[in-house]
Amino acid sequence: MPRSLRLSLPILLCLLAASAQAADPETPLAAADESAWEGAIGATLSHRPEYSGATSQVTKLTPALFLRYGRFTITNASGFVTRRADDVVRGLGLDLVRSERVRLGVSLRFDAGRSESRSAALRGLGDVKPTVRVRANAGVKLDGPWRMGASWSVDAFGRGGGNVGDIGGAWEQSVAPDTTLTLGTSLSLAGDRYMQTYYGINQAQASRTGYPVYTPSAGLRDLSLFANVRHDLGADWILLGGASVTRLLGPAAASPLTTNRSNWGLNAGIARRF
Repeated sequence: MPRSLRLSLPILLCLLAASAQAADPETPLAAADESAWEGAIGATLSHRPEYSGATSQVTKLTPALFLRYGRFTITNASGFVTRRADDVVRGLGLDLVRSERVRLGVSLRFDAGRSESRSAALRGLGDVKPTVRVRANAGVKLDGPWRMGASWSVDAFGRGGGNVGDIGGAWEQSVAPDTTLTLGTSLSLAGDRYMQTYYGINQAQASRTGYPVYTPSAGLRDLSLFANVRHDLGADWILLGGASVTRLLGPAAASPLTTNRSNWGLNAGIARRF
């Protein structure tokens, strides 16, 4: 991955957090939150492409769990929130800075990689090995219902995951009693190692599959638009729903593995909070 790209994303995260903290220096994390447990348990149902860039779709039901203790969170489902209007990301997370205006954190997330049995289009490419990703993220709440954020992650074990980053924004508003709507967009980019692992074709893979050799460079990966709805069913239960559209860009869009540059997905979930 080019040195400039490796450095620019972490610097961007720091700048986002510093600017928001400077604008809102008197809103530290409430002391009561430091020792408070909260969580949710439930299930999510998703309908999405077999892999990024695929034409065929797959439906999957997944158990979901979220736990928070003070500044620490652990969850296997992105966006699986409880009572806070937070962004929640998969893995074991630590909030380094959390106030009314700014969030800055780090996390460890298990990355299952990719199995060639996932799709007929992947057979002969071999499996992408599971790994752990280290992720840094920053979020800023702007005036009104707007917020923006950015993240950067790296494959901690060097198993081909490389570097991935994104930047995005969202609008969140209560649209009915106990119902919140979120609309947003994100732009992601990735390093050359990640691109080669997930979108490239080396000589051995080309011989086994018939795909042409393809060596992608670092660059933009995709642009996404999404809409999410959260509805409270009384004090303890919540319903979650969402839809997204993703357009692959740059080296990812040009890959022989990409048969559909525009992907879409749907998801729904139910959870009991505690």
